[in-house]
Amino acid sequence: NDTTGTLMSCAWKKHDCRIGLIVGTGSNACYVEKVENAQLFDGDRSKPYVLINTEWGAFGDDGALDFVRTEFDRDIDNNSINPGKQLHEKMISGMYMGELVRLVLVKMTNDKLLFNGQGSDLLFKRGNFFTKYVSEIESDKKGTYASCRQVLEELGLGHA
Repeated sequence: NDTTGTLMSCAWKKHDCRIGLIVGTGSNACYVEKVENAQLFDGDRSKPYVLINTEWGAFGDDGALDFVRTEFDRDIDNNSINPGKQLHEKMISGMYMGELVRLVLVKMTNDKLLFNGQGSDLLFKRGNFFTKYVSEIESDKKGTYASCRQVLEELGLGHA
């Protein structure tokens, strides 16, 4: 599992590392747990610790995250290939981040809070705000907006 590999590679140099975390196209985590606390573990209990792989992508499928899900989270889920499944992953992973940002931008544009209320065909079309845009915009140095301007141009928002 990639999260286990992440934890192990970090622990090779930092022996106190206790968590492996992947937030990419998908998302998952693992952590070091005392074997006596791992009630479902049926392996070798002679060692003091065990790695727990959370496989948390489906966390919330039982409604546990309903209280924090936004209208944007619901839109992404409803328009996904697996509505009602992998809800936590849809809320935080890179696979959905671009669309999440696009939905917020569309709402703010429609509410006339951005772009003087004038969006573009590209902005209003699902799937056109790529997750890489978030990283590109975030990479701009303080007070400079070159990457942000480039993204706006690519989205047909040069007027912004």
